[in-house]
Amino acid sequence: MIHNVFSLLARLPERPRRAAVRRLMDTVWNLRTTQQVIGRENIPDEPCLFICNHLSNADGFTLDRALRPRKVYFLAGIKLQTTVMTRLGTEAVDTIFIRPNSADIEPLKRAVETLKAGHSVLIFPEGGRSRTGALTQAKKGASLIARRAGVPVVPVALTGTEKFMPIDDRDMGREQVRRAHLTVRFGPPFRMNELEAETIGAEDPRQALTDAMMRRVAELLPPQYRGVYADSTPEAEDEPLASEHPETQPSPAPSR
Repeated sequence: MIHNVFSLLARLPERPRRAAVRRLMDTVWNLRTTQQVIGRENIPDEPCLFICNHLSNADGFTLDRALRPRKVYFLAGIKLQTTVMTRLGTEAVDTIFIRPNSADIEPLKRAVETLKAGHSVLIFPEGGRSRTGALTQAKKGASLIARRAGVPVVPVALTGTEKFMPIDDRDMGREQVRRAHLTVRFGPPFRMNELEAETIGAEDPRQALTDAMMRRVAELLPPQYRGVYADSTPEAEDEPLASEHPETQPSPAPSR
């Protein structure tokens, strides 16, 4: 049903289409999810680079909702433009498209320019959705953007979206939504020069710097989500209940 609605919305002019898609997606998220946002006090007022694990095509809009009213630009794979649902979904947020695993550095330059212009940017350093839910090794471009922009970096941990909109490698444009609880946790910001001690003696300093960034994301995740960064990550504290956090923003509880 939802795929048919997206096909109808695709016929609208750009501005009303974007507004209609945002309203539709908000409705779906409100009906199908509850959402807990933790650590909002860690987000600096100044422009910053958010780095987050990547589980689902629902990640971008979930994070957009968690960050409102802050305006954030998302780096997203160009492949998302190949289906109606994912194309309109990326239109619902401000997006910089990138070709993962390519030598195209223009999107990275645009991300740096966007940050220097006073806007925040969110990237998924792994370069693609995890098929297991656990972190995979991040791409080097994350440290390149962070160093050139010179802004604070805020680690973000996301859980639950892999259950809300599971990956369907057969047809990305017809992925289904299910009931789920989503958690977005923001960690303390850091500067890139704070990570230099962790890269001393590394054969690939840029990869080592990116890995140091991702360890900050892993620290915020439950153990089963830490993947390749599990061995160097201390045990995170148990996630508190939503009622214990004034910054929690639950959507209406799903019906049973």
